[in-house]
Amino acid sequence: MDNNNKISSIHLLFAIASMLVLSGAVSFAFSNDVFAQTNSSEGQPNINAESIFNTKTMTLGDNIQNLVILIPNEGHHAAGEDNEARFLDQHFVPENAVVNTGTTVQWFNGDAGHEHTIDVKDASGNTVFNTGEIVDSQASQPFTFSNPGVFNYEAEGDPGVTMTGSVTVEDIQSPMTSSTSSSNSSIIDTVGILMVPTQDIDDYIQQISGAGITVDNTYDFKDLRGGQEGTGDTQTLIVWTTGGKDLGETLSFLSEISADLPYS
Repeated sequence: MDNNNKISSIHLLFAIASMLVLSGAVSFAFSNDVFAQTNSSEGQPNINAESIFNTKTMTLGDNIQNLVILIPNEGHHAAGEDNEARFLDQHFVPENAVVNTGTTVQWFNGDAGHEHTIDVKDASGNTVFNTGEIVDSQASQPFTFSNPGVFNYEAEGDPGVTMTGSVTVEDIQSPMTSSTSSSNSSIIDTVGILMVPTQDIDDYIQQISGAGITVDNTYDFKDLRGGQEGTGDTQTLIVWTTGGKDLGETLSFLSEISADLPYS
């Protein structure tokens, strides 16, 4: 083949490739580590912190075996209080979770200085699980949601305040289950949430990552309190994940982090 024919063939191949991309028949994926801070793990329908903040909902893929729901600091307050306001307008983070059948859930008490007891009820209003008292900076006993359905749960907050949330259990089929997080390319099996002051976010991320826990994505928000001594007026939600790691070890480390946070 002479040079002119080679050049013509190359031009033809580029033309065909361009038409395929434009038509959607072929797509190209580009990796960028920056995305790890803004986009949730591939294969997870919705574990993006910004979306969880705005919609109060997290939806998990079928590979997730464990979910750790956060009771945020000051979550025991009612909405719209002028004094002693919540940091964010959720009693639990996420307040609504959609999980696969067989997922085990624990509640992590990040509400400094307050104990909480959670009752989980089925669609008929029957209590199917009681956590017992969860002291601050500790996780509840685990409960596995073995049957599909909508399960509402509640805990007592301030006098007259009932903290509520829900877990919707479905038979979920995820198209992909691999994590694209920059610090962990293995399949994840556990997802949780933590809230920390934004002013020290780099230090918290370094500590969490150093413990073998992946910071999947984060979201900074201006809290409803408008500033508190020691915490600043901006907080960060951290979506963390692990794969093949002992959950007890992970929760023990997060308990240490939580106990040292400047919340009161």
